[in-house]
Amino acid sequence: MSTTILIVEDAAEMMALMAGALTEHGFAVIRARSVVELRQHLVWARPDLILLDINLPDGDGLELACNLRLRDRAGLIFVTGRDDEADRLRGLELGGDDYLTKPINVRELVARINNVLRRRQPATATLRLDGWLLDPMRRELFRPDGTLVTLTTGEFNILAALAAVRPQPLGRDFLLDVISNRDPRTVNPHTVDTLIGRLRRKLQDEQGRGLVISTIRGAGYALPLADAGGD
Repeated sequence: MSTTILIVEDAAEMMALMAGALTEHGFAVIRARSVVELRQHLVWARPDLILLDINLPDGDGLELACNLRLRDRAGLIFVTGRDDEADRLRGLELGGDDYLTKPINVRELVARINNVLRRRQPATATLRLDGWLLDPMRRELFRPDGTLVTLTTGEFNILAALAAVRPQPLGRDFLLDVISNRDPRTVNPHTVDTLIGRLRRKLQDEQGRGLVISTIRGAGYALPLADAGGD
């Protein structure tokens, strides 16, 4: 069965460019030129990934991603002319797996789509972290008392990456690729620091107990073992 990509783009030339390239690479393509058309398609379609423009004639793509909970439906890549770091960060917070700015290179677009699809393939086992439960398949994190911790896509991807190599550290450039698969030279490196800060707050209770993400000078960030301590 072909992988289905839903393209949400109002510019005719950009739509033709992306749809043509994806069709040539074996993807099944569904086209939507507005929020109205997207809503109509989602009634019956089950896309594997959505390419979403932000500036649509009848709505804002960032608000749309939140209101329709697109992160729960499919992989999500924002494709937009808006290159402000605040928009990039908000896109990640709202569940974007990647954020690509126009003009686009079709080979890069296909590569990023394939990377997102690989990352979203279900994992086979949960991870135990000092009483916490990380479920890669459902993309959920539970505290030792069983309560669910609400994480954005970027936060979850960072935590899962750190847990997979625990207690070894991962650098900022690697984590940038994990959260968005962007060239780290073209974005603000503080994006990772911001997400780490938010993740740390969610992993601690009011007494400062919980999972610790350590800063390893010159190396990046790590999840130390329970008796290892950290900065």
